[in-house]
Amino acid sequence: MKSSLSLLSKKSLLLLFAYAPAGLGHLRVTDALYHGLPSEASPLLLGSQDTTITAMHRLMSVHTITRAIFEWLEQGNAEEWTTPLYRWYLRSHTDLLYRQITTIIDQRIDMPEELLLIATHFGLAHQATAIKQKLITNRKMKVSIVVQVTDDSPHHIWYIPYADIIFVPSQRTKDRLEAYGRKSDLPPVNIVVNPYPLSPNLSTDLPESRMDHRKSQLNPYEDTTIHFAIPISGAAVGMHFVTHLVDQLHLKSSRFQFHVISKNAPFTYRFIYDMNSRPHVDVQSSPHDKKVIELYEDLYQNTTISLEVTKPSEQAFKALITPKKRGGAIMLFSNPVGRQEYDNLHFLQRNGLLPYKTIQKELWNYAKYNHILDPAERKNIHKEAATWRALNLPDGSEDAAQFIWWCHQEKIFQTMLSCHILPNTNAESKFELRSDGVEELWEKTAQILTNNH
Repeated sequence: MKSSLSLLSKKSLLLLFAYAPAGLGHLRVTDALYHGLPSEASPLLLGSQDTTITAMHRLMSVHTITRAIFEWLEQGNAEEWTTPLYRWYLRSHTDLLYRQITTIIDQRIDMPEELLLIATHFGLAHQATAIKQKLITNRKMKVSIVVQVTDDSPHHIWYIPYADIIFVPSQRTKDRLEAYGRKSDLPPVNIVVNPYPLSPNLSTDLPESRMDHRKSQLNPYEDTTIHFAIPISGAAVGMHFVTHLVDQLHLKSSRFQFHVISKNAPFTYRFIYDMNSRPHVDVQSSPHDKKVIELYEDLYQNTTISLEVTKPSEQAFKALITPKKRGGAIMLFSNPVGRQEYDNLHFLQRNGLLPYKTIQKELWNYAKYNHILDPAERKNIHKEAATWRALNLPDGSEDAAQFIWWCHQEKIFQTMLSCHILPNTNAESKFELRSDGVEELWEKTAQILTNNH
């Protein structure tokens, strides 16, 4: 940590994290940023009180028809007219957020001189910038608003006028958001490319003995237990798929030990009950979102995980963590839901961390018919696999289980453990692929505070 980060620990600074409960992704990013702060900093967590955000997120994720409608609204001409309407709605419904922030200010023993608000959801970001000048005027304090875009997706709604800085994961998203701002004649905003903020706890070095254990798990000729993480999304998507995937893989080998992390909620009750009845499944759950995230990080802290099945949401960026790090399990992605998940997969594909569709489909076909690779095929596939950090799973739990088993038997997973994440010759891509996004964000944010003085 550089000395400039001492600005984040000043008693005169009120540091607020603003997130919305639309799944676990926004809170996961918030948690990663929190763990990158100096120990002396005292941030507060400000969650949105708008329960419709959670309801809409689950409705879009779980139901096919509503998902298709939302995906249509996110693209093309539809996005051109829905974004201004949504932005107007958010910026005109700020009373609750203003009361929340001013109440926090009034409860401080020492009146803060400056407010730094970190937003990981566009809704609260728009609302915060709408009341920014009001807070400055009424409270006689400096106000800085930092926005972290939580997918590599240039949704127009992520263009937040009057934010001090907007962090995005790639140059592609930066260029497209800036183009939208110019086209829509919106006030210019400082958009900066920064490596995606990943939990510092997951990015710590894996001891050599545990790296050997990870390699042993992915060796088809060993009898080492294969530890398999399955975090359930906040919207609880894919529980039926996960149940059958677990059963299918257990039939193929008793080596698999599954670790399910899930929120304990009415819509996950039956799933958790079913999983608890299987001796080869370890279930950890909590009704509290923050605790669910802690359970996930504790799992990687206490157990050497070699494989993980997850949605290609913000979890896709865990592919930036190399296999020699604590969180460096091989990532296996279920079917994408929503434009942002397709965009996240594209980020990994264009950076060589995930095979493109043609190669992926070829691998699926090999696995489906249990094709044994000849020496030439094996050499070619393994050469490419040495750059991969993730794979997409085919449709259906039976085909997905067969694909996982085939990759294991053909030592593709074991080869993927040698991935060093080598950036292409594009200098911008090289920066995007770093795993120190949290530290970089705080350094840039500290500079914003310095410039505002």
